[in-house]
Amino acid sequence: MDDLLKNFDSYGALALFVVFALPGFISLQVWSLLVPAAARNLKDIIPDAMAFGVLNAVVGAPVFLFFATTPGQTYALAVAALVVLPVFWPFAIKNVLKRLERAGLILNRARSGWDAAFLRREPFFVIVHLKDGRRLGGYYGYESYAGLHPCSGHIYLEALWSLDEQGRFLAPIPDSRGVVLRPDDYHFVELLASPEETNG
Repeated sequence: MDDLLKNFDSYGALALFVVFALPGFISLQVWSLLVPAAARNLKDIIPDAMAFGVLNAVVGAPVFLFFATTPGQTYALAVAALVVLPVFWPFAIKNVLKRLERAGLILNRARSGWDAAFLRREPFFVIVHLKDGRRLGGYYGYESYAGLHPCSGHIYLEALWSLDEQGRFLAPIPDSRGVVLRPDDYHFVELLASPEETNG
């Protein structure tokens, strides 16, 4: 009897892991690809993973129980409920949060002004005020990159531009392949209208 109870406990723990933890961790991994976040310890992400797992179980279990009438359907729905559906939740939640944010029902989710500016993914001219007093002109386009939280401030500009004494953009620097800057390299960054906005 004791052995039977031990086996039941083992199988029960495995079932709980498969039903809640596994889908939750899948959702959490997808979420981390959509929303930048600082690295966390396993014990800190377990509550979030379980929350995703509960959401997945609440929606997936009724569908599984209602439609799984044959072994083939059972297997297919199990894969869908435990692997495919968890991938969907982060996209759905992010979309809902974005709509609520645009409607003014929740606060802006950007962690900083830097993130708010670059999350728009719009091209613009950039003047970087370096700590040595120089000004660096560049173009932030679709091939450029700006780090977001927790790496805000790191930026790659795909092309450098020459500036006149008043800070006006003159022309692209020949053969420029851009520049990579760290937060410690500059004081602040100016963002100016891109060619698309100027011509539009």
